Amino acid sequence: MRILSRAEWTESPDQPKPDVSQVPPMERRRLTPVERAALSVALKVYPQGEEVPVVFASRWGEIGTTLKLMRQMHDEGEMSPAGFSASVHNAAPGQLSLLTKNRAPYTAIAAGPESRAMGLLEASTYPGKVVFVYAEEATPEFYRPYFPDVRPAHAEAMLLVND
Repeated sequence: MRILSRAEWTESPDQPKPDVSQVPPMERRRLTPVERAALSVALKVYPQGEEVPVVFASRWGEIGTTLKLMRQMHDEGEMSPAGFSASVHNAAPGQLSLLTKNRAPYTAIAAGPESRAMGLLEASTYPGKVVFVYAEEATPEFYRPYFPDVRPAHAEAMLLVND
């Protein structure tokens, strides 16, 4: 497996939000933090005009959206259907497929602390080119006392080729 191109982003005072200016404005306003992070790096490595498999990995996925939905369910007895559709683990690769008009398969991996490694292992099983994306939003304040490894939002994408 060789890396053909790579992009990364980590939340910092200099870059508090990922750059998603290449996403059309109507789509951009609906993106979740994980989708923003993932798309900001994935679109930099995606081979334009090609259809390639995508492997997306995330330890927690849409944890902020999920927390918001759980609070909504507790407080109101129901949750937003639109919010729920954005909370699923394959929302980010789905958005990437729509934006790139990619009809190749995509996979969403969640394997706890081994999510990045398991995503790379999955990417190694595809012949030819494959886009690998790993993305996490910042640990929500609510969970920080319970998580041993509080991190800022970050994302990484690689265009890989398996010879």
